[in-house]
Amino acid sequence: MSSLGANLTSALDPTFFIDGMTGLLASNMLVGLPANIYVVWLILSGTSGPVVSELFALNLAISEILFCCLSFYVMLHFLLKMSMAVGVVVLQVFLEIGFISRPVFQTCICLERYLAVVHPILFIRFKPLRYRLVSCVFDWLLILLNVIFRAFVLSFDISVYFFIAKSLLFFFVLLYCGISVLLVLKQPGPGDKVRNSENSNSMKRKAFKVIAVTLVFTSMTQLLQVTMLGPTILQPSLKLLLQVTLFSLAVNILSSFVTPLLFLQRAKKLVCIQI
Repeated sequence: MSSLGANLTSALDPTFFIDGMTGLLASNMLVGLPANIYVVWLILSGTSGPVVSELFALNLAISEILFCCLSFYVMLHFLLKMSMAVGVVVLQVFLEIGFISRPVFQTCICLERYLAVVHPILFIRFKPLRYRLVSCVFDWLLILLNVIFRAFVLSFDISVYFFIAKSLLFFFVLLYCGISVLLVLKQPGPGDKVRNSENSNSMKRKAFKVIAVTLVFTSMTQLLQVTMLGPTILQPSLKLLLQVTLFSLAVNILSSFVTPLLFLQRAKKLVCIQI
């Protein structure tokens, strides 16, 4: 990956890339940081419910806050025109954290919903806090190993193939779990005729809409990233790589706003958004 830094410093003037990235990172700081800090505060204060049930959402919000803090450093690094070679390494680490931490915890949330709706008995068995803590520790170790290997060990070509394979894996897992949950929610429950059917149907419709919106944004983000990386394999070009990275970062940052906004809406803290 060091060859990429050498090419970046000598092949072309990356002004368009730095300007575009500065705008994206500034928007991420202005919107993503306060939204995710508010989400963390709601979870830890117990306003949104027990912390155990929101553990994956808490880790997702913490990873987003870390991503925002790194955004601030990357923005300052390029605006102050520090060492470009060091900047490329910092940028690679920054992108890896953003592109791996969010889908990892989103997949955990999706799998949790899948077990709760499709396999409720199995969900009750793995509901205790210790299982979720082990899963979160494993997720953070996975993120750390991914950042180290992608930024310092793997070559650029292998990194692209690895990223595509990883994105496709997340895409299919999210798609399968999300569609399975939506199909179950569409079916009438065994006690719907006995209980208050209007209240039950209202809760199902709300859950259906939230999961559908989350599924569309998360799966489309992974699919778009895979689609955009295709041209860099067929026709390697530094300018094309910078453009694809910028566009992929834009898609990634825009999709990062969806999860905290949906959480705040579910906690009835956003009266302007009704689902």
